[in-house]
Amino acid sequence: MARAVKHLRQIYRKLHWEFLKEGGIHGLKVFFSKSSIRYAKHIWLIFLAGIIIITHIIIINLIFQYLDQPTEVRLSTMRTHVSRSPFPAVAVCSANKISRHKLMQYAEKVYAAQEALQPGLLAKNVEEMVQHLSLLTGFFLYPNVAYSEDDHRIRQLHRILTSMYNGSEYPTQEIIYNLSPDCKDVITRGMVFGEIINVTQYFEKRTTSVGACCLFNYRREYYRNNVRRAPSTLENVIFKTNDILNSVQFVLQDNISDFTFTEFSSYAFQLYLFPQDDYPKVMTNSMGDILVNHRQLMHILVQPTFYDSNNHIRSFRPSVRKCYFKDEGRRMLNRTYYSVDECLHICRMQSMQQYCGCVSPFLEPALINATACSLLQLPCLTNWIREFYRWSYFDYVLPSAGFDKCLFCLPTCNGVFYTIYPNPSTLREATATTTYTYGLLEGLNSNRPLALIKLYFKNRYAQSTQKDLISDWVVMLNRFGGILSLFYGFSIISYIEVLYYLSGKWFVLIIKTWQSVRNGKAQGSACELERNAVAQKPIYALYWNELLPMSVRLQKYPRNIAAAKIKINKK
Repeated sequence: MARAVKHLRQIYRKLHWEFLKEGGIHGLKVFFSKSSIRYAKHIWLIFLAGIIIITHIIIINLIFQYLDQPTEVRLSTMRTHVSRSPFPAVAVCSANKISRHKLMQYAEKVYAAQEALQPGLLAKNVEEMVQHLSLLTGFFLYPNVAYSEDDHRIRQLHRILTSMYNGSEYPTQEIIYNLSPDCKDVITRGMVFGEIINVTQYFEKRTTSVGACCLFNYRREYYRNNVRRAPSTLENVIFKTNDILNSVQFVLQDNISDFTFTEFSSYAFQLYLFPQDDYPKVMTNSMGDILVNHRQLMHILVQPTFYDSNNHIRSFRPSVRKCYFKDEGRRMLNRTYYSVDECLHICRMQSMQQYCGCVSPFLEPALINATACSLLQLPCLTNWIREFYRWSYFDYVLPSAGFDKCLFCLPTCNGVFYTIYPNPSTLREATATTTYTYGLLEGLNSNRPLALIKLYFKNRYAQSTQKDLISDWVVMLNRFGGILSLFYGFSIISYIEVLYYLSGKWFVLIIKTWQSVRNGKAQGSACELERNAVAQKPIYALYWNELLPMSVRLQKYPRNIAAAKIKINKK
């Protein structure tokens, strides 16, 4: 056993020095040199080990970065004319959510239904009923508005509205749609490409997540539970260039005396921009909204950017490449249309349904086949909106126990996104005696809240981007090889050498030693066997060195010749 261990040590020593001498890694042969500096080889070993560790840390980081984000976005050299880009849809919303004269008319009907059901149940007169009908505005889901479940007005108004529809579910969305101002009351004049238009041919009143607004350039069909109206016959506008002559202009004007309920303390108009096929939502709108104040000229410049992705990135999961191809997004939502805003909208409705068992009627419950909430669920909806948007400065320390933030919703890999550049300026004040004398404002004054909007493309050409793989396996191999060879001349052959010395050659020598020990033929260490083999070689071989003089042979083979002389003398 001791002899076997001794042989293993000798084999290890031999393999060690052979690897240092014959290996292709730079810096190993230094261990064969002699130095007068103490611990020089130890210092060199530490330095070489540090280099090896650093290079492999760099390589491992590159691998993790590649696995975490294998794609990159680069600008394309191709530029696209804006005439090929769809213009976004625009929702024009008045600060006044409910028209006063419409509310008065509806309050008379509700008061009559109350008197028929139970006189004096909620209101004593029509004016008091108008105040109670403001409960319907809670479906706008403003975070700073809260309702209590103990509020008796909610239950009583619910009973009255139910009786008006013969005990069936009353359509809250349709009620507020009918109470909101019409487009002709908000948009007074319009111009498309320099020609005066009929506003009703380009703007249509439709329900959004913040109430009824006037929509321009919107192409999505109605939903099943939406207000039943005739099919849309709006004119289709195609923007062909980017100058001011190819713009859409319209005048916004409100009647202050008709105001009943406003979100802000001003008369600012609200403009929302979103893709033509998206549901007109505000909660998940990634393009944002624009506030237009009174007596303001607002130039809204739109700049599209096209983005495309190579099919090579399909091999990675959507969570890794950070996008969905259109077919993947449609399968995930199980519907024929997908966008990141649509996904967020559906996700939040599902969260609302899990929390309250219903969905606000302004969020289109038909998208997820849910039921619309009634006034009885209004306190639950206001609680949900506060819980959903709850946040903390220290989320990384104390994570919020709120709802799922819809992290599975990702943008599409192909499409177009828009950058909005609002450019406001102030209109001069005009009174009844000094009216405006130019353009669309001719003959109007600023006594009523008034604003002028101009929409057009910012540039004639749009930039394109391309998402592709950062590199394939060949490029990654080049990176690794460059790093290894730069630091210490390492290559794939070097890896093979290490594996060879640690596995193949080591295994063979161990087997031979074990067989030698078992058969009792061990004659000493491997070095002694080698010397014996050399000593047993014939001294005089048929070799050209025999023709050399004795003096030269003595210099070249002194030991062999000396041994031969001793043998001759003995004989």
